Amino acid sequence: MERKDTVILVNSTPKYYYILDFFFGMLKRYAPDLKWDIVLATEVPEHETCKLIAEKYSVKLLEIPVEDSGFLASRRKALELLVDKYNYCIPLQEDFILEGYLNKGAFEQLFEYLSSDPTIVSARLMPCPGPVSQKEVYSYWAAVSDGDRYRFVFQATLWKTKACLEWYLRICALLEVHAPLESVTPSRRHIIELVENIAENYIGQEEFSKWTAENSYKHLAW
Repeated sequence: MERKDTVILVNSTPKYYYILDFFFGMLKRYAPDLKWDIVLATEVPEHETCKLIAEKYSVKLLEIPVEDSGFLASRRKALELLVDKYNYCIPLQEDFILEGYLNKGAFEQLFEYLSSDPTIVSARLMPCPGPVSQKEVYSYWAAVSDGDRYRFVFQATLWKTKACLEWYLRICALLEVHAPLESVTPSRRHIIELVENIAENYIGQEEFSKWTAENSYKHLAW
């Protein structure tokens, strides 16, 4: 599976560097023929662990400014730095441990759908939970609808990079509405951003549906 227009984006921070070798090791084991660029975005790329990972797994390091190192902001910033180079991206969290070989046929079919239909901007690769509606079925994939409890998830998802950046700009703006930097404590912001998980809770799901409808976008899921 060789593509020059697709990147796997892994955002990490020093607290979780200990898991990176395992993460990339499993990715190499179960996707040995994957010829996409892999980028590790972090605020401390000069850390010994990051340099080891870059050399061992041919990973590109991308420095994220400290002021953009928040959970959502770091992903937005990485996408801003990559959007002009890659048409497609798969943002992954470093605790997403691959446990099986990739379905090459499903990926090839998915890229056909994404390239031929400008309204399809993402496809969730994880089956939990799958789409509740089966009205729009694309072989391995079905369209996500407002009937789904989770329209956006941090699970492995293949995105059109421009649309992915649009979404992160949107959810980062929503975070500033609910937890503005200048008027909330860091601990309260942490609760809203991560503990309450504004992107995946009901607030984020409603915003995702609104953004999707405004742009006539479509999202698929396994």
